[in-house]
Amino acid sequence: MFDFSAWPNGVSQPHSETPTAVAEPEPFIWNDDAPSQQNYDGLGFRLAATRAFFRGPEGGLVQVAAPGSDPRYILSGRELWPLLVDLLGACVMKRGELTGRAISRGHLDALLHTDTFLRHFHPITTVTDVPRYLSNFEISEPGYNKISRHEAVYYTGNTPQVSYDLCAMPRFLDVMAFETNADRTNAVAAALTVMLRGHWPGGKPIVLATATKSHAGKDTILDFAAGVERKQSISYQDKDWPVERSFVAAAKGPPCPALIVIENARLGRGHDKIASAYIERFTTDPNPMLFSTGTGGPVRVRNDFVVAISTNSGQVSEDLLNRCLPIHLVPRGDIHLRGCPIGNPRHTYLPEHRERIAAELRGMIERWKCAGRPAATDVAHPFSEWARVIGGILRINGFVDFLANYGKRKSCDDPVREGLATLGAARPDDWLRPSDLAGIVENLGLVGRLISVSDRECGASRARGLGVLLSKHVGETVMVETEDGVMSFKIGKTRQRFSGIVQTRYRFARAGFLPAPTDEDPPAAGLVD
Repeated sequence: MFDFSAWPNGVSQPHSETPTAVAEPEPFIWNDDAPSQQNYDGLGFRLAATRAFFRGPEGGLVQVAAPGSDPRYILSGRELWPLLVDLLGACVMKRGELTGRAISRGHLDALLHTDTFLRHFHPITTVTDVPRYLSNFEISEPGYNKISRHEAVYYTGNTPQVSYDLCAMPRFLDVMAFETNADRTNAVAAALTVMLRGHWPGGKPIVLATATKSHAGKDTILDFAAGVERKQSISYQDKDWPVERSFVAAAKGPPCPALIVIENARLGRGHDKIASAYIERFTTDPNPMLFSTGTGGPVRVRNDFVVAISTNSGQVSEDLLNRCLPIHLVPRGDIHLRGCPIGNPRHTYLPEHRERIAAELRGMIERWKCAGRPAATDVAHPFSEWARVIGGILRINGFVDFLANYGKRKSCDDPVREGLATLGAARPDDWLRPSDLAGIVENLGLVGRLISVSDRECGASRARGLGVLLSKHVGETVMVETEDGVMSFKIGKTRQRFSGIVQTRYRFARAGFLPAPTDEDPPAAGLVD
């Protein structure tokens, strides 16, 4: 935090760690006969003395309004002049007389791009009305928080509340129909990721909320993940350009959301999976350029956004699955006839307990910091730094099985991996030629899923296409849900002599088995029938 001690009145000072003081109340006089540098310097000193303006991340000024109000970005002279009149009573003098004219538009535009004027204002990267965790994992205090010249946050709210007692959050989680404990833990991981969204630009996963039926609670989970931050939903389209345009419009704000949700994505005719090259690229770009036709000019931003996708039906492309944090819901019975001990989770419980849940999440982070910030080094995910930190926070607070469902969801939600696992379940542990496997693929009705259109002409081409696909997945483990349970297989490849002939063969070696629950088994914790 900065000490807003005063500067001597009337003395122009260079930019420093100490802001200007409140200037004298006399109107500011712009002398048209004086050098521009003198006017720019004097006006910057007087306007900075109001303590309501900061130097913006992309140039210009940012006006910090009252708590709860959105900041105002001043990027043109047209926006600046009314403020100079209202706050400073600015007027123009020429040849020793006040003219009653406005400062020229050219000078006003130049001011916002000139260091002589801007050096009087503290730089700022973010204005927020909710607490933000800074890059050093310290939480923002009310007012101006500067960590470095690349990170300065102005927080307009009250002192953040922290609770070390987990009460409101577990009550909510216990009524959601998570398939496994890993899905439950991943929901908390999603909420922590949103709270720490200023970390890992270009290195945060896509929150993938899936369910077996409508109204299972996907959007409720995403509301929980958003917490006190802003959430913006957009629609999914089969073509990428409308997704990009909607996404850019949402990300530009104002106000800018913390969580952007591609809501209720579903497959269109002729499509076999949910995919978006733009979302893949955006997720891994630390400083994306936001531009699409019809959304204004291009703007480069720091990637502090968290992206989420919700879907009931429809499998997701491999590229999106590799970047995801999976949360799967499996409700039982008629959802509309069930009772809930906490009332309506989305429309009643979360709004009433949102601040308390946010305080509990902060308490989890603070407990992790007090424990020395241990990292979960044994958690595997493409976004490794994110996984180590979030996994460490979860583990120190008693949440287990983080990302334990990652491999299963990749197989179940990826049509190719699911098809390969189904093929493996038909002939496990046998070394088979591609031609043998191609015949099994045809019998199982998996040709459209595993063999490209260009390789379907005859038996030889189908064998060749399947061999190419299998080679890409050698060494991977795939899973499939059967009537008996969840089976996993590791794909192997060998080239050796079989009956005196050198052949290439593939094998689906059994790697694991989880029996399916029966009617006699107790329901999973949290299901409300």
